[in-house]
Amino acid sequence: MIYGFAYLGMVIAISAGWVILAVLKKPEFIEKPIEELKNKIRPFLNSKKDE
Repeated sequence: MIYGFAYLGMVIAISAGWVILAVLKKPEFIEKPIEELKNKIRPFLNSKKDE
C-alpha cells in the first residue's frame, strides 16, 4: 500500500515538474541563457550548404 502512494506521489511530482517547465513563464535568469545556447547551436543543427 505504501508503495502505491509513493508511486502516485512520484508521478504527480514528475507531472508537476513538466507543467512548470513547459507551460509557466520562466524567469529572466533561466530564459536568457537558454536563448543564448539555442542561438549558438542553431547553425550546427541547420547546416545546409548553399551552392
